[in-house]
Amino acid sequence: MRFVFIRLTAWAAAVAVLPACWAASVALGQTLPQAFVASAGGGSGWVLVPAGWAFIAGAGIYLLWHRVRPPEFLYTFTHEFTHLIFAVLFGKRVSRFVVSRQSGEVSMSGTNFVITLAPYFFPLLTAIVLLAGAALEWGLGNARFRPAIAFLTGLTLAFHFTMTLRTLATSQPDIDQGGKLFSWSVVYLFGILFAGSTIFLSTGGGVLHSYLGGLFHESLIAYTWSANQFLEWFRIGSMWVAGN
Repeated sequence: MRFVFIRLTAWAAAVAVLPACWAASVALGQTLPQAFVASAGGGSGWVLVPAGWAFIAGAGIYLLWHRVRPPEFLYTFTHEFTHLIFAVLFGKRVSRFVVSRQSGEVSMSGTNFVITLAPYFFPLLTAIVLLAGAALEWGLGNARFRPAIAFLTGLTLAFHFTMTLRTLATSQPDIDQGGKLFSWSVVYLFGILFAGSTIFLSTGGGVLHSYLGGLFHESLIAYTWSANQFLEWFRIGSMWVAGN
């Protein structure tokens, strides 16, 4: 009975997350061009900004690297290390950390769905790149290294998404643990949010405010529409029950 209750709760949570997944996708699609292009002036159209070129180049370089030889050990290490980081953030005690090329293991005193799913939605290497870039920019007092940071962000983000999709193509106990619908919904939502945020931060950060504003606006629209649909289905169901 407990298993059935947990599954029903996970299913309901997944359904509740779906409008947010839609809103995050729409907001990202609407805002993304602002991070990569700027007006050329004089009515001559639009041009790709230097950080945009660098980001795309970094992503392209990784895709070539992946084509030659996917960095399996690096992904396994970052995957398990992300489990470890989130376990520590949630106050869990880590007693074992083992990584090989094909598998890894983190033994901890307890877990939750965030710790379990974090490696699939949190791009650890990209976060490290952005933190290092922010420290460098603050220390030097200028943004001359921003194209290099954008390049590394594109490379590491492409690494994260490509290897994660490759991993998810196989059976994953982490995904099955909370139910596929719930796990995929959470991974997709947080993956989109982290991807958008890191892209906008790496290309200057000025677009991030627009993205967050668009996310709020689209979420309001999505949840309003969902609530109206639910009320309509409830009304139709009530009328059907009353008629029988």
